[in-house]
Amino acid sequence: MARVVCLSDTVSLMRAVREEIAAWGHTLYPFPCSRLNDALRQAVRQASPDVILLELTGATDNPHIYFFLRADQFTRNVPVIFLSASPDLAMFAEALGANGSLRIPFERAMLRRVLGNYLDMPRVVDTPRIEVPRSTIQRYASLLQRPQLMTVAAPAW
Repeated sequence: MARVVCLSDTVSLMRAVREEIAAWGHTLYPFPCSRLNDALRQAVRQASPDVILLELTGATDNPHIYFFLRADQFTRNVPVIFLSASPDLAMFAEALGANGSLRIPFERAMLRRVLGNYLDMPRVVDTPRIEVPRSTIQRYASLLQRPQLMTVAAPAW
């Protein structure tokens, strides 16, 4: 079971991530990303995450949290995935050296795919289709079309 830290101030984003992480059997540690203080630093260290999701918003200047994560010896090598609605997300992720990025809003399958690179995620596997010979299907269909013979004993009055 992996530990995922999500730094976000968006309730709907946190809810979507929580539902998916729980469905996979991993543990989510949600934290606000609007301010960086010693309590947040300690909490992230204690969570000892396997992956960190970091929301980048235009309202707050939260790339400083990314710099904290990379400067701290406990989280220096932990993969960080940026989440943002910004059209420049890919550019920010590449410029800062993030391990991945995911545009908001996202489909849950996309979150699963991105996190699957870093966590043991259940893979969606297509169920093999059983091929039934056409003759068998035709015989079965003809049996369904035959009139049913009912043998009911006449009442003895």
